[in-house]
Amino acid sequence: MKRIRLLDEKVINHIAAGEIIERPASIVKELMENSLDANANSISVIVENGGKKLIEVIDNGSGMSEDDALLCLERHATSKIYSLKDINDIATLGFRGEAIPSIAQVSSMEITSLPQNNKNQPATNIKIFYGNINDVTKTAGNPGTRIKVKNLFNRVPARKKFLKTARTEFRHILNLFQNIACINPEVSFILIHNNRETLNYPKVNLLEKRIAQIFGDEFFQSNIVPIQETNPQIEIHGFLGSFRGNIFEHNVHKIFINNRAINDRFVYSAIKMAFEPFTKKRLNKNEIPLYIIFLNITPDKIDFNVSPTKNEVRFINSNFVFNFVKNSVRDALLNHEKQNIQENSPTQTSFEKPNFSDRFSEKTNTHSSQSNSVNAFHKEKERFSDHKTEMDNLFLTRKSQNSDKTDFVTNKKDVQLVSFFDEKIVKNKNKIVETEMINPWQLGESFIMVEQKSGVMIIDQHAAHERVLYEKIKEYFEKKRKDSDCQRLLFPLVIDLPKYLQQFIPELIDEHHDLFVQAGFQLKVFSGNSVVVDGIPAYLKNWDNGEILLNIFKYLEQEYQPKMDFKDKLAQSMACHAAIKINHKLSKKEMLELINQLFACNNPFVCPHGRPTIIDITFEELYKRFKRT
Repeated sequence: MKRIRLLDEKVINHIAAGEIIERPASIVKELMENSLDANANSISVIVENGGKKLIEVIDNGSGMSEDDALLCLERHATSKIYSLKDINDIATLGFRGEAIPSIAQVSSMEITSLPQNNKNQPATNIKIFYGNINDVTKTAGNPGTRIKVKNLFNRVPARKKFLKTARTEFRHILNLFQNIACINPEVSFILIHNNRETLNYPKVNLLEKRIAQIFGDEFFQSNIVPIQETNPQIEIHGFLGSFRGNIFEHNVHKIFINNRAINDRFVYSAIKMAFEPFTKKRLNKNEIPLYIIFLNITPDKIDFNVSPTKNEVRFINSNFVFNFVKNSVRDALLNHEKQNIQENSPTQTSFEKPNFSDRFSEKTNTHSSQSNSVNAFHKEKERFSDHKTEMDNLFLTRKSQNSDKTDFVTNKKDVQLVSFFDEKIVKNKNKIVETEMINPWQLGESFIMVEQKSGVMIIDQHAAHERVLYEKIKEYFEKKRKDSDCQRLLFPLVIDLPKYLQQFIPELIDEHHDLFVQAGFQLKVFSGNSVVVDGIPAYLKNWDNGEILLNIFKYLEQEYQPKMDFKDKLAQSMACHAAIKINHKLSKKEMLELINQLFACNNPFVCPHGRPTIIDITFEELYKRFKRT
C-alpha cells in the first residue's frame, strides 16, 4: 500500500488550474470579475485566435502595489474575505484567491499594475512563464491593472487538445462578455478580436439601455412583459417575452443571480412551468419566449462556493425560491394578458343575455336548407376505399429517380411505384386527374386526412412539406448545382442582422457561400452588419420580405457547431422555415400535390428533425375505442 504524502506545489497548482480554467472564456471571466471587484468603470478585453493565442484585460480599477501584485500569484491570497463570517456574506464576484495563480500555471502571463493613489509613480511589471516568475520591474503605466495571458496550454498538451476551434472558443467569450456587460450597465466595455473591434458598450445609467446596446433597439419594440416582485429575502426583476408577439424574435434566455450569470436548471424549471398555463401544453426549451431574469437573494440564503468556477449555486430553501420565481413570472404574464384583453375588448354600454334557442333554430334551418345539396355532393364523389388497390400499397414503394418535378408527372416506372392509382388516372399528358383519385380533406387547417381500406391516414402538412423540401435541397447539394431554382429579385433586399447575429453570420456566409448559391440564394455580406439578397429559391412560396432568411440565420446560430455537417443543417433550416405552416388552408389540388411529392421521397415517414409525417388509425382501433369489439 502506497504511503500518503503531500503533493508538490506545482501539482497542486495544476489541479487547481484544471478546476478553474476550462477554456479561454474561463480566463476572461476571472479577469473581468477581478476588474469589477476593483471598482473599474472601464474594461477592455483583447483576444486573438479565440483566446488561445492571447487574452488581455485592461481596467482602470484600484490597481495593485508591487507587494500586492506578487502576493496575488500565491494560492488562496485574496482581498475579498478575511474570516469565516465573510464566506457566508459574500458580496464580491471573485473570492477564492485561486484564479491568478491557476492561470499563471498554464500560460505565459504578464501583469502590469499601478494603484490609483500612486498616479505619479511607475507601475509594477511582473512576467510569469508557466508558474515561474521570470522578471519583476518598474515601467510606465496608467492607474489600474493590465493582464496579458499568452499561449494557453502550450505546455499542457493533454489540456490543449480539448480546446475547440477559434470560432467556437470566441463564441464562448462573446457570450460571457455580454453576460457580464448586461449586469453592469454603469461600466463601459470594449471587446477586440484579431485586431478588430467586435463590441463596444459605453456606460449607461439604466439597465434597459444596456440591454438595448446588446440585443438591439428593437428588443423593447417586441411584446415585452416587465416583471418586478420583492420579498424580504428575495427580489426578482427583468423582462419576459409574450406569446402574442414573435416569441423567437430574440434567442435570449438569461438568468442572473446576485449579479452572476447562472445556468440553473431549478430556476429555469420554475420559469418554464410558469409559461405553460398560457400555452396549454408542455414546452420544450426552444419554445419558451425570451426572458432576462435578475434574482437578488440575501447572501446567507445562497451558496456560490459549490464549484471553483462559481457557475452553480445552492439555495438554503430551494422550494421557496422555486415557488417565488414561478408565481412571479405567472402573475406578470397573467396581468399582461388581462391588460391586453381590456385594451382590445369593445366598449359595451349594456349586456343582454343571448337567446340561444333562436340562434340554434336559425342554424338548424340553414343546415336543413343545405342538406340536400351536401348529400348530392357526397354521392357524386368516389371514396378512395372503393378502388381495388389501396393507399396502403404506397408504403411498399420506393422513390423514382426522376421525380424532382413539382407537378404530378408520372411515367411507366412511376405508375408502378404509385400502384394505388388505377389506369384511369394516367391521362392528359400523364398528369393525375384529381377527381378520379382520392378525396382528401383538411382537419384544423393543419392535417390532411385520407380514407384507406384499413382506416384513415393522417398527414402533418408542415412536417410533410419539410421532408419534401429537405430532400430537394439535399439533391441540389449532392449534384453541386450552380443553376438551382433561383428567382431574381426585382430590387435587392438589404437585411440588417440583429446584434447577436452580427458576429457569426457574415463569417458563416463567406465560409459556405457556394452552398447558399446551390440552395438557390444569391446573397453577399455588406459592411459586416447586413446581408444583401439578390435572389431567392423559387420554391420559397412565402418569402415574407426576408423574414424566412433571418429565421434561417437564427436557427444556424443556435444549432450549428463547426464539427457538424453544415449542408445538412442548412437544408434542415431552409426546409423548416420554407415549408407550409399549420393553420394554413390548402386546396384539394395542393393536398394532392403534397401527398404525391411526399411519397416520392426516400424517407416519407419522418421530417428532417425525426418527427412523424404520417400516422395511421385503423378501423380496428376505432372499433375498440367505441367498444364494438
